Amino acid sequence: MRRLLSFFAILVVLYSCDKDGSILNDKDKLPAQTHTGANTVGCLVNGKVFLPHGKSGNTGVNCFYQIEQGQHYFSLNFADYSNSKGELVALQTTKIDITEGAVYKLDKTFTTEPDFIGAAGIYEPDFNNSFYTNTIQTGELKITHLDLSKSIISGTFWFNAVNSKGEKVEIKEGRFDWSY
Repeated sequence: MRRLLSFFAILVVLYSCDKDGSILNDKDKLPAQTHTGANTVGCLVNGKVFLPHGKSGNTGVNCFYQIEQGQHYFSLNFADYSNSKGELVALQTTKIDITEGAVYKLDKTFTTEPDFIGAAGIYEPDFNNSFYTNTIQTGELKITHLDLSKSIISGTFWFNAVNSKGEKVEIKEGRFDWSY
């Protein structure tokens, strides 16, 4: 009986481990893909789970979809302020009327094209280093749910980006469900 219990204990530990052998818990997992305005967001950055962690009453997330002077703008920024680096992932669309079910190519560079028309992905591992999408390093943003009357926007995303040194980052399995 003792051997059987030991076997099951080993199975539980192995089942709850990540590929590298570290033990996972719920706070280390990506949120479920929902579309209820659950205020969840997360992604993988180079294969590691990235979730927002706020500080001083700030959730670490800023999300909005608005119309300004007849133009549509969507922005989702989420940051981890649990350390001094302030790691950030951001999605931005400018002058695009987004619709549920549509997929938008993330192929703009936000800093060099401040008045761009299209969509961009940004990753900042710290305040002094920024990775941007461009026409070569691209990605996709898919809007899976949009309820303008309840101000809920949900979707998935992925993108590859590069910094000024030519270093690359992979953002994968991104998902969000936000009441803005």
